[in-house]
Amino acid sequence: MTTLDPLTEPLVRLFLRIDAASPTDPLLRALSEFWQLKRGSKIVPSEADMTGFSGEVSPYVFFARLTPKETGHWSVSGAGFVAAAVLQLKGGQELEIGDKRIAVRLRRLFDIVAEKVEPYSAMFEIDGQNGQRQLVEVFAAPLGNGEKGIHMVFAAVNKRTEAKQ
Repeated sequence: MTTLDPLTEPLVRLFLRIDAASPTDPLLRALSEFWQLKRGSKIVPSEADMTGFSGEVSPYVFFARLTPKETGHWSVSGAGFVAAAVLQLKGGQELEIGDKRIAVRLRRLFDIVAEKVEPYSAMFEIDGQNGQRQLVEVFAAPLGNGEKGIHMVFAAVNKRTEAKQ
């Protein structure tokens, strides 16, 4: 039986769930399976491999690149309209995540994916309206570019609303 490492206190404050399991959202699960298919026998697929997913899931997809200046900053690009709305993206060439709490969570998730060189799924709650609970689920998987280490992540995001309990 495989046992996952318990979440550290900082991760517990950031995420409701973070693990190497498949996403609970069906669209994100389809993208997880797509990434696994493209991975094949490689350690990780390349950015060029990540073409050909269905138009149905493309609005949820985005890419993150580690900036070259060793700042630990991940820049977002290629975001579909759903991903852009959930992440509250703003800016021109350099997209920036509008909600800093979401940015911190994604930075930590991408750091874990780059360190472990494995895909991860995470869920966290954001402020809802009218007594609603907003749950955001993210699938993030490493991409290779021929350089040492992981400098790029293939990701997808979706949000759902639930009544507060």
